Amino acid sequence: MKIYALHLASRPLLERAFQRLLDSPHVVSCTVEPVLDRVRFLADRRAGDRIVEAIYQEGGLVWCSRHELVLPDDLWASDRASRPAVPTPV
Repeated sequence: MKIYALHLASRPLLERAFQRLLDSPHVVSCTVEPVLDRVRFLADRRAGDRIVEAIYQEGGLVWCSRHELVLPDDLWASDRASRPAVPTPV
């Protein structure tokens, strides 16, 4: 999963991008900041990247940031090999 933050050039472009996000079954969560012409959303990285590409193709995308979302279970799985085994009480 990734968190995307998009800054659009104008309010109409922001509204169009926001509607695209609302219509997508791949967007898990979405919020709009109309004063800043910015929208943030959470989606699977492949689907999210495709959505951003489509918004970019429509024009007016000023800036985009993408941040990998690391969940606690993901942290545990990646760190499991380096942790010592914890004995189970009997």
